[in-house]
Amino acid sequence: DALGLGAHEVVAITGAGGKTGALYRMAAECRARGQTVIATTTTHMWPPDPAAGWPLLLGNVAEQRPRIAALLEAEGRAFVARAFDPSGRLQGIAPDEVASLVPLADIVLVEADGARGLWLKAPAAYEPAIPPSATLVVPVAGLQALGRPLGPQVVHRPERVAELLQVPAGAAISEEMVAALLTHRQGALQGVPASARVVAFCNQAEGQAARMAGRRIAARALRARGPLQRVVVGSLREDAQAFEAWAPTAVTVLAAGESRRFGGLKQAELWQGRSLLQRAVDAALASLATEVRVVLGCQAEALLPLLAGYGDPRLRIVMNPSWAEGQASSVRAGLASVGATVEAAVFCAADQPLLTAAEIDALLVRHAATGAGIVAPSVAGQLRSPVLFARRLFAELADLRGDTGGRAVIARHRGEVEAVEAADPAPYTDIDSREDLRRLANREGGNRRSVPWT
Repeated sequence: DALGLGAHEVVAITGAGGKTGALYRMAAECRARGQTVIATTTTHMWPPDPAAGWPLLLGNVAEQRPRIAALLEAEGRAFVARAFDPSGRLQGIAPDEVASLVPLADIVLVEADGARGLWLKAPAAYEPAIPPSATLVVPVAGLQALGRPLGPQVVHRPERVAELLQVPAGAAISEEMVAALLTHRQGALQGVPASARVVAFCNQAEGQAARMAGRRIAARALRARGPLQRVVVGSLREDAQAFEAWAPTAVTVLAAGESRRFGGLKQAELWQGRSLLQRAVDAALASLATEVRVVLGCQAEALLPLLAGYGDPRLRIVMNPSWAEGQASSVRAGLASVGATVEAAVFCAADQPLLTAAEIDALLVRHAATGAGIVAPSVAGQLRSPVLFARRLFAELADLRGDTGGRAVIARHRGEVEAVEAADPAPYTDIDSREDLRRLANREGGNRRSVPWT
């Protein structure tokens, strides 16, 4: 479940670009799990298609409660509204009335906003009509708006969007604008109850370019550090398996070792004009991760100047005074430094000079798509570094001792491992000795290969 729905939820769907479709998709998936569902609206929406077979109850909610309960008992779902308006749309119930429906069903789904069928919107002062009882708010954004002019053909209340984002009318809608709208307190977050979770949905991620745009929007929005807990990227036109649930993530670069086999400070060794440490940090910062941590230990004072030029607020340097105990101590130091909302962490070594953001993102994408506890690249059937671990395994990682890294945790959870098959093994080449570096230079000839992944 990309949205993370619990057993008893009131879900308010807001925004533009697929609210109604999202409501019906959620309803179908909840029914498939055996949950009873009430669908309703606190604004105006078209009634369900008669072919879909939804029982429709109109009238006063308090008076209809016995009939709603009976329908749920018989059919497992019901659509509740006040009446038909003159246009033939359903007139919604009052936001405060939604609370009276909560005891009747496992899930209450509420379309709580209007957008006239457009792809983006910013709310007026009186919008959206989110019930105070909402436990989850799902702001929707349609990715088909990207690249189009900010105007009334694409955006509901475009003048409000322009005002909030400080952009001119008619400006091309960018990924940055969509992310800013999703995280703006007077945008997608307006009217969200203090106790409600917020999970945004970037709809219309059809095709690789749109899906990549959705991922970048998700990454940017999650870095805003607001109440947004997750961003779902997908398309209501596609199978549910194609949905990706993006939550805050971290990349931890392990660079505290003394490099005994290399015979010197390996992290400071140059490859194509950049130190191995800088190349690892470059890859991490160019990835979709929310946070980046660099763990230093041995000769940290010699490595700190290499990191002085980075101004990215996501980057934090972590000192590991216990580095001599082995790699497990650096794993613990890295874990202790990540934010409380981080749901997965990728651990990278500082000795893979051909590793780029593409390889890191491949792990993050697979985790977002599957929720797997462990994700690692596979080269000729062998798991390699870097490795992603989900938060549910952080406690086991924190219990590691010595120079084992995460291998022991992987061994205990082989059934939770998602292997990302590598088309090219080169990015996963690690440097243990100076001879390794010379061989790599001779083999690569200074060229960097690209690794396709989806």
